[in-house]
Amino acid sequence: MSLDTKLASDEIKGLGIDLAYIPWMTKLVEGYDRETLKLLFTAKEIDCCQSSSYPHRDFTVCFATKEAVAKAFGTGITEDIEWNQIEAHLTQDKLTICLHGRANVLAKRATIYLWKARWWHWDEHVLVHALAI
Repeated sequence: MSLDTKLASDEIKGLGIDLAYIPWMTKLVEGYDRETLKLLFTAKEIDCCQSSSYPHRDFTVCFATKEAVAKAFGTGITEDIEWNQIEAHLTQDKLTICLHGRANVLAKRATIYLWKARWWHWDEHVLVHALAI
């Protein structure tokens, strides 16, 4: 193993992947009002998704991002992390992650200072992977 490979692998703190089904998210989003959706999504995510040309796909990306980040922590969503403490920012086809509250504290404890995320869409599915560095 080269020194560069060793350094790169030491920086990786976790990897999370999630596959989500858009029709499931469509049913969920259409079944609840804005205040209830705030239990899962931040106001910024809701505004961004609702103004999108593809709102159901974008809500699915945000949800899958939360799942992928929680998996990268190695815990999944627990009482330590609330859904709306993990925020996905979608700009064009770029995905960035912002943590709030206890999720941010957990990341700092784990010395995670950077998130790299990508997403893909095909048919009725969204795949998100989040890399904690």
